[in-house]
Amino acid sequence: MKHHIQITSKVGLLDLDVQADFSDEIILISGENGAGKTTLLRCLAGLQQAQGQLLFNDDVWLDSCTSFVLPSKKRKVGCLWPDTALLPWLSVEKNITLGIEQVDKTWLKDLAEKMEVLPLMQRTSHMLSTGEGQRVALARAICRKPTLLLLDEPFSAQAPTLRQRLRASLKLMQIELEIPILMVSHDVEDAETLANQHWHMREGKLIKGVAAKQIKRGEG
Repeated sequence: MKHHIQITSKVGLLDLDVQADFSDEIILISGENGAGKTTLLRCLAGLQQAQGQLLFNDDVWLDSCTSFVLPSKKRKVGCLWPDTALLPWLSVEKNITLGIEQVDKTWLKDLAEKMEVLPLMQRTSHMLSTGEGQRVALARAICRKPTLLLLDEPFSAQAPTLRQRLRASLKLMQIELEIPILMVSHDVEDAETLANQHWHMREGKLIKGVAAKQIKRGEG
């Protein structure tokens, strides 16, 4: 499937202006603090007002020419933000399946295994470490089988060896679901092992085709 982004948005001093076409692939987005990475993801999720045009799977999500904006809840987007926002009084399983009326138990078990949270399913989320909570939030973002997956530093709290396994699992999920994944990261290995495309952002603008070696560890 082909997808199209042509949007502008203003947030404080940032003037976001992004145009891109892509398919069902993993796209890594890097850039310094304030470059517009998270703002771009929020615009795609419908959480930040934008102008222009968004087309996903031939469906119109945004068309300013006709004043059409598809509400966020109808976009079927899976999101992982730096704040995992788990509900501490619910079990891990309930957090992952929150809002899903009929849970496919086979799919849920496979997902929990891939995200390495299966042994945690009956714990309440307040008992989790930061890394465990991040993996639970990632599983929750994927569980609904979204049309688009937006990830903001999804492996930042994981140990290096676990990151390697999660990268492989995420790639399998992307192939199985046949969806685009836009992923903010500054990890060179994410770019080298996961990304089909690498976009670099600077002052709200998109620079495509940046070599993985140009990502610097620890950039904001």
